Amino acid sequence: MTGLKVFETILKNTPAIIRAKGIEPSSEAEVRAAIYDVLKFAFHDAVREIPLAQVLKVYKPDLGVRSLMAAAEYKFADTEAEVKKALDEIYADMKGYGGHDDWRTFFAVVYTTDALIHQDKLEAEFRGAKADVNWAPIILVGNGGRKKKATP
Repeated sequence: MTGLKVFETILKNTPAIIRAKGIEPSSEAEVRAAIYDVLKFAFHDAVREIPLAQVLKVYKPDLGVRSLMAAAEYKFADTEAEVKKALDEIYADMKGYGGHDDWRTFFAVVYTTDALIHQDKLEAEFRGAKADVNWAPIILVGNGGRKKKATP
């Protein structure tokens, strides 16, 4: 198995990792932190929030492995509307991350707390939007949910 496949396998096992750690995530940051903990064991050069500078803005993929030239962008969604918003953000990231030779493979990981969209539909969306070919979408369903705001 190649290093890139190991990286992808860790990403695809996000729900199992979250469950094994006993976490009920309520945000993208909690999910990312749990996965980074595992990536550090598998790859000595795993990094978080890699700065990729463009002219006016610095973009930061959530997780990456330098030796693989691969990065992952995580999104957390509780509703179909949040999945759609996440896709808009991913498409913007595609443009921002482009043109950096140190990073060639990207995974767009959408962690949902319910079966909101099927993997085939997400892949069809990427094809229809003519997403960059070096981006692979991954939809996952796992524990957690956004914290409800307290009403006064």
